[in-house]
Amino acid sequence: MSKLALVGGKIVTPFRVVKNGAILIKDDRIYEIGETDEINFGDDTEVIDVSGNIIAPGFVDLLVHGGAGRGFSDEDEDSIQIISDYFLSQGSTTMMASLHAKPKQQLLNDFRRLARYIKANPDSNIKGIHMEGPYLNPEYKGAMNEEYLWEPSIESFLEMYDASDGFLKIMTIAPELPGALEVIREASFRGVICSIGHSTASYEEIVKAIDHGAMHVTHMFNAMKPMHHRHPSLMTAALLREELKIELIADTFHVHPAMMELLLKFKTPKNIVLITDSIRAGGMHEGEYHFSDQKVFLKDNIATLADGTLAGSTLTLNRAVKNLIDTTEVKITDAFRMSSLNGSKVIGAGRGILAAGKIADIVVLNENFDVEMTLIAGKIRFRKKSN
Repeated sequence: MSKLALVGGKIVTPFRVVKNGAILIKDDRIYEIGETDEINFGDDTEVIDVSGNIIAPGFVDLLVHGGAGRGFSDEDEDSIQIISDYFLSQGSTTMMASLHAKPKQQLLNDFRRLARYIKANPDSNIKGIHMEGPYLNPEYKGAMNEEYLWEPSIESFLEMYDASDGFLKIMTIAPELPGALEVIREASFRGVICSIGHSTASYEEIVKAIDHGAMHVTHMFNAMKPMHHRHPSLMTAALLREELKIELIADTFHVHPAMMELLLKFKTPKNIVLITDSIRAGGMHEGEYHFSDQKVFLKDNIATLADGTLAGSTLTLNRAVKNLIDTTEVKITDAFRMSSLNGSKVIGAGRGILAAGKIADIVVLNENFDVEMTLIAGKIRFRKKSN
């Protein structure tokens, strides 16, 4: 039995803060947690001093298209590992590899390639697939390529599900499209989380979608109708309906900090899931990239199409937590809850919390929220090199 202890840091569980804390790990699970001077580590324990740092649950990212110059829709197998390693260095211990709409056979091949990787790499941080589309409303397509959007049908959904070998965990869909409600019901029956997004749906149509199984909202405020007092739509439903958890891109320009504060008050931190929506430009220099066969331009950490449409982000979840803490009144415990536990609950991963008996997915961050160390199931998978 391998034993490892992280000592001296500020532990955020994310329900409480333990100063001068320690976590004792046995094999893949947390064995004990508390103040450093209260825990007997034993002589056979590797002790790592992380004084001055934050010890938090590993990040859970439900929507990430790529990073480090690669995308999950790339046709080469190496891209998946490169993206995985990049996000390990940013503290993400559980991720949904996200795909976008493509011609059918290309997209089915993407599903098969990701499914093969996930099966062959059970210790990876990539645990499933988020299909952002292909059943989206062209009116709010955002950076999606309109030519590649599909008409909803149970038959085509089942083709995707079968190609994913059951690893399709989340699907973004516009419920107002003909046939979408039937797809939502079929997907929900098979355990796929249906997330409403890229949609013009009315409040009434969203209520129907909830009744058919929808339970999530993709990147709140983005790719949806603005709020209107006589014609409520997705924004209003997302705020009012407790059945719906919402995703938030907390980079401060996809959503202004004042609106993030509004979400914290209306939805509360229990119902907000921080995501990155990162594309291949994440972690890269300014310049030209591509997304869904379209040119993307990165400048000042903002990725856009040629017409100025936002095209995903270059965000990481450690930056998202820092942005929330710096620009809103959020408590540090709630910030880490939104970056870990909430997303884990959505997909039923059983992770995202620091407590005895739980899987030891842990990130250690310095006071500037830079990642110093990442552990998955008790094993150190990334450690920042000292100068």
